[in-house]
Amino acid sequence: MSHTATYEAILSDKEALIKALKNLGLTYREGVANLFQTTEKGIVVNLPGWRYPIVIREDGTVAYDNYNGRWGNIERLHELSVTYALEQAKINARKRGYRVREYNVNGKKRLEMVKINSGGKR
Repeated sequence: MSHTATYEAILSDKEALIKALKNLGLTYREGVANLFQTTEKGIVVNLPGWRYPIVIREDGTVAYDNYNGRWGNIERLHELSVTYALEQAKINARKRGYRVREYNVNGKKRLEMVKINSGGKR
């Protein structure tokens, strides 16, 4: 028997979430979706290889049913969570006056943040 689970990450910053979804090339829509035995409302996302979509609820929690990995690889959800965190960090840094550069080191994403003074120089 399958049960809807709730992911421990909170994806409540809608701007960061939409940027992360676009960055990963994922399709999404706002609405209602049927998981195996439940109906959830929020941002509905189809993860590659998953039988049912995930639903990011209004409070930022994520509802999903992957039947203990049989209906979808949990790593896809982890990838979304990490990409979301990076996008949220970039947004917050820019709001605080930092210039942000993203780059890869050994296959891992890194962010470089440099404070910009009032004259726009380092």
